[in-house]
Amino acid sequence: MINWEYNPEQYDENHNIVLEKGEYRVRINKVENTTACTGTPGLEITFDVSGRSNKLRHYIWFNSNNRSQTNQLLGEFFNSFGIDIKDCQNHEAWIGKIGAVFVERCEYKGRTSCRVKYCIKSNRQSNIPEWQEPPSKSKASADFGEALKAPCDMPVKTDTCKHKVYAGLDF
Repeated sequence: MINWEYNPEQYDENHNIVLEKGEYRVRINKVENTTACTGTPGLEITFDVSGRSNKLRHYIWFNSNNRSQTNQLLGEFFNSFGIDIKDCQNHEAWIGKIGAVFVERCEYKGRTSCRVKYCIKSNRQSNIPEWQEPPSKSKASADFGEALKAPCDMPVKTDTCKHKVYAGLDF
């Protein structure tokens, strides 16, 4: 039997609801160096979405064959989030910065997802609502959590369970 203590406070019934196409206020949650399968280096930037539990990932690839395009994308990102040029190499200084992005919906292998299309320039963000923290856990989620605290004697064969990975989902 797996030794796991479920924490209902970490359950969000609205997790992974696909965002509609449009403009969103976002906050930088994490920045990591990454490498594409082609070997191209880049940044993976994770955003929190204003007033929601969603996370968005945005990639900026460092294309050495087209430096002006890469610099344009970096400039748009820095402008949107108010990142000073002196902090352009200090990714830790980016955490918590608030900006705005345009999100589009995509279909891939029969699943709908969303992605960041571009960062919105700071002088075009006035019509986007200000940042709001994600909502607190709902009563329904609390009630569900209470139900799961009840004793349960369901047998599980751990040797027949396999870890599954789904593209675009974090577990």
